[in-house]
Amino acid sequence: MNTRYLVTQAFIAALYVALLAAFSGLSFGVIQFRVAEVLLLLVFFNKRHSVGIILGTLVGNLMFSPIALDWILGTLATGIALYLMILIKEELLALLMPSIVNGIIVGLQLTYFYQVPTPLIMNIGSVFIGEFVVTFVAGVILLPMLRKNKPLVTMLSK
Repeated sequence: MNTRYLVTQAFIAALYVALLAAFSGLSFGVIQFRVAEVLLLLVFFNKRHSVGIILGTLVGNLMFSPIALDWILGTLATGIALYLMILIKEELLALLMPSIVNGIIVGLQLTYFYQVPTPLIMNIGSVFIGEFVVTFVAGVILLPMLRKNKPLVTMLSK
């Protein structure tokens, strides 16, 4: 591990937390569009960026979620989604992983730990849709644009 790597991961984590704070009203609850999750796209350039994203998720959940179990499960959901994104070589399928994983894990949390009165399938579906917009739709639009910027690709790949 070198200094550049540590600074890069700290910057990604801080950016995640800043986006979470800026859009906190949209980032929590039954209907959530966690804009910070767009940073998951960084793993398409360098899988090591998952460290900064997971750290950012943990810090953000510690700051904004009152339930300690969410600190663990929310961070775990991000970790699992990132692992699957890295593992799956088909990009569109990989882009679906955050929606599926967060839909299930956060949907279960909302239903059983937060006692949200809507049915489990609706909680899973609402989280899935929000995550789908932020990661899948944004990924399909942003990834080709980002890849055209060679200096940015070079920087993100390090």
